[in-house]
Amino acid sequence: MGRVGALQRMSARFFYSSLAEVLFTNAWYSLVAKLDRHGQETFMNYGYAELDGADPPLPASFEVHRCAVQLYRHVVSRAELGGKDVLEIGCGRGGGASYVSAELAPRRYVGLDINATAIAFDRRHYRDQTNLAFVAGDAHALPFADESFDVALNVESSHHYRDLAAFLGQVHRVLAPGGTFLMACFARKNELARLREPLDRSRFECVLEEDITANVVRALELDSARRVDALGRLCPAPLRGFGREFAGVRGSELYESFASGRRRYLNFVLRKPS
Repeated sequence: MGRVGALQRMSARFFYSSLAEVLFTNAWYSLVAKLDRHGQETFMNYGYAELDGADPPLPASFEVHRCAVQLYRHVVSRAELGGKDVLEIGCGRGGGASYVSAELAPRRYVGLDINATAIAFDRRHYRDQTNLAFVAGDAHALPFADESFDVALNVESSHHYRDLAAFLGQVHRVLAPGGTFLMACFARKNELARLREPLDRSRFECVLEEDITANVVRALELDSARRVDALGRLCPAPLRGFGREFAGVRGSELYESFASGRRRYLNFVLRKPS
């Protein structure tokens, strides 16, 4: 047990290192794509669960990823998406993009991610969804014209970005006047000022700041066994300690930081002035 615990602590230290921050946006996500060739794991967020257990019904095809889907449901519930042009920055393996574009009927939904391997997977896996498109690109230099989207969202991706102020400026640029930016996030190294200061300096109006840490913790508890099983099936043994931290399973440093209140998970609704 001592050796296992030491390995888990080493994995946690690496997970929060500067080197890992670089690897997360390329090598790690590319590895996930290679390991999960059949697209079993299309969501990579920590999830959301109602504390009273009153979770809503979902289409059967999304039930296995219920907690992750519910995070998207909660985030996008703060804006009207029907008939709108929607941009998701940091779409990853496209599960959230697929769910929102199918269930909430935006006119156009574009998912962007810096990882070209993930985008290639998304284009193959969701090719039958006609209102859904995927683009490879950098969140710090969005490859879209000014004022080209009504709604933008960023679900649990911004903690990887090197310059949050530049990212917020880019989102502001591509949103139409009166557009809404939905952002679910946490500070990677639990430095909340690194998150809040760029938001306070941005040109967005903050409509809502919501602490959903307890809901995320509950989701991780409900989903932990499924996540451990997925790691056992898909992750090589030498990388499972790192994978457990990435997945936030019970007993990981990430889970404990949320459960103890040392780390907060926040949901923002930001609006570009008309």
